[in-house]
Order: sequence, then structure tokens, then C-alpha cells
Amino acid sequence: MQNNATPLTHLGTAAAHLRGLVTSEWRLARIELAKNLRAARTGIILAAVGLGGALCAMFALTGAVFLGLSALGLAGWLAALATAGVLGVIAGLCLWIGVTRLSPKAIAPTQTAAHAAKTLRIVTENTHVS
Repeated sequence: MQNNATPLTHLGTAAAHLRGLVTSEWRLARIELAKNLRAARTGIILAAVGLGGALCAMFALTGAVFLGLSALGLAGWLAALATAGVLGVIAGLCLWIGVTRLSPKAIAPTQTAAHAAKTLRIVTENTHVS
């Protein structure tokens, strides 16, 4: 048996194998991404349905509190005002806490920055660089 393969032939074969490998990996990645996006879409739809249900439950709870206060003898306007006031305070607190936790100051990686500054200081001291 005589092997007439030249280095150029070997290079072409290797390139074809590499191209096939990249193509198959790309195909698998697309299939996995499509599956994950379908799962995410289902999750978003279920979350939206859950949010709608939670809002309906909150409206029903508000009505129940209002009617309960009215049944206890409060005037209708006062029961509505008390219900709205309490729910307004709860909503305001939730909003304030949420905005506070989303501020750039709260999100900034302060521990990492402090560690990086400490490491830079130690390296500078050890190498006597100023």
C-alpha cells in the first residue's frame, strides 16, 4: 500500500473535520437554546398568569377588608379610607425597600473593589512601586 497523501491533503481533511465539529456543536447549541427558550417562554406565561391571579386575590382581599370593617360598624367611607391607607402604606414600604435594593450603591461590588484595592496595595508594597 502506498500512501500518496500530501500535507495539504491532511490539512484539508483536518479542516473538514474541524468544520464538521463546529457545525455539529453549533447545531446542538441551537437546539439546546431553542429548548431553553421554549421553557423560558412557558415560565414567563405562567408567571404572568400567576401575577394576574395574585392581583385578583389582592383586589378580593381589599374588598373583604372593606366589607369586614363596614360590618363592624364603621361608615363606608371610613372603611374604604382605612383599607386604602393600610394597603398604601404597605405598597409604599415595598416600593421604598425595592428601590433601595436596586440603587447602584447597593448593587456595586464593594467587597470586590475593596479586595482589589487591598491586593493592589500589597503588590505595590512588595514590589516597592509607587
